[in-house]
Amino acid sequence: MMGTASGGVIHSPWIGDVEWDSHCELFFPHGLPGFEDHRRMIPVEIPAQRPLVYLQSADRAEVCFVCLPVLAIDPRFRLELSDEESAALLLPPNCTPEIGVDVLCLGLLMPSGETVLANLRAPIVVNLHNARGVQCIPGGKSRSSFRLGESGSWEPVC
Repeated sequence: MMGTASGGVIHSPWIGDVEWDSHCELFFPHGLPGFEDHRRMIPVEIPAQRPLVYLQSADRAEVCFVCLPVLAIDPRFRLELSDEESAALLLPPNCTPEIGVDVLCLGLLMPSGETVLANLRAPIVVNLHNARGVQCIPGGKSRSSFRLGESGSWEPVC
């Protein structure tokens, strides 16, 4: 069964059955680039895989994104939001949100050969006070990509 407006079970081919209710849902008013129709996401954590966060589409079981908190990848990361992004998140004017307090900030993970890339150029940001999310537009000097190195640490990619 697919999720309903009040929740249900999603049979994800990637992470198995996900039980959820609408109180857990994240809302992306513009969807994600390339996935604009996917506006409702369910954040899923699997304890043995922490700090990974899966963003499972509430509407289509086959759509699931794998993410890591940006500070787990780059502790020096600084969030820069445009006025449009702040407005989409319904943040107060002139607000500088704090990662982990006001917003959840995630980097998308993508397979790359025998390793994984983390995209911090376009982080996914969720307002923790209202569960609204956006994927930020590329830009800003502090945003970059990282590769998981053989030692298990994240290495910047030029």
